[in-house]
Amino acid sequence: MRHLLLASIITLALAGCALETPAPSTGRLPADTFATSIIGEDPAIAATNAATYAFAHPEAMIGHPARMAIAIASLDAMAGQFATGARWAGMNTLAKQEMLQARSHVRRILGIAPGTASQTVIDALVGAAQQLRRNNRPGALTALTSPGFTRPPAATLALLGQFPAVPLANHATSFASQYLYPGGGTFPAFR
Repeated sequence: MRHLLLASIITLALAGCALETPAPSTGRLPADTFATSIIGEDPAIAATNAATYAFAHPEAMIGHPARMAIAIASLDAMAGQFATGARWAGMNTLAKQEMLQARSHVRRILGIAPGTASQTVIDALVGAAQQLRRNNRPGALTALTSPGFTRPPAATLALLGQFPAVPLANHATSFASQYLYPGGGTFPAFR
């Protein structure tokens, strides 16, 4: 009888492990994502600032596909990092969930296939932004020819230059930024 009870407990424990939700895909922005504009600034704060500003001021992003690409890559990176990183353990759980929902919503708008690894998305968008900063449009198009990107590269690039307002991303990034500036401080304008 004891063996049967022990086997039942072990089976239930293992079944519970199988039902556990996998951690969200998490990626990191390359060290040179912001070029020299954030020297001395915490990269996580710089990334959150970039996403917060872009989604709060979509009109300022029109005609600036490189800036929008960095903002979306920043959202993608920080959504995963907030959800999985020990550094952010004290962040409000709702803020973390909203960032993940905003990431999914923005990915759908951009035409990124569900399940695409965060690092793949980040690398493609940052690569495109870096090529655009060098006035290398063909290089940007090549960067956007990445697994998981379902639109033709030219269509993705055009969308980055005319990205629609995304209220969900605006709210999520603003909410999350409160945990970077707990005193209610403001974020600097993204350049």
